[in-house]
Amino acid sequence: MADLEAVLADVSYLMAMEKSKCTPAARASKKIALPDPSVRSVMIKYLEKTGELTFNKIFNQRLGYLLFKEYCLNVSTEQVPQFSFYEEIKKFEKLDSLEDRKKKGREIYDQFIMRELLANSDLYSK
Repeated sequence: MADLEAVLADVSYLMAMEKSKCTPAARASKKIALPDPSVRSVMIKYLEKTGELTFNKIFNQRLGYLLFKEYCLNVSTEQVPQFSFYEEIKKFEKLDSLEDRKKKGREIYDQFIMRELLANSDLYSK
């Protein structure tokens, strides 16, 4: 009897896998649904009570990072150039080859640091 149940479970699993191949990336296209605003205050109180409502804890989670990125790029009225700098640094940290790291480091330096120095050269000429 247990063997029959195992076979049925396997068949169900395989059928589900075949069905998911026919509908490509159904999960990837879904928007992130945020909770209803009426629930927000309850959630905030709970997160504050458990100590989970800190920037670092939220930012270091994938969803928190993605929501913060979306906010910086689409919602914020001020530009947030530091965010693209942060992303380039993260790409740099993932590189293994010393040659690739030197090249990426030079690109980051030229794009962010040198540009900032040149923009504020009057401050340094005194």
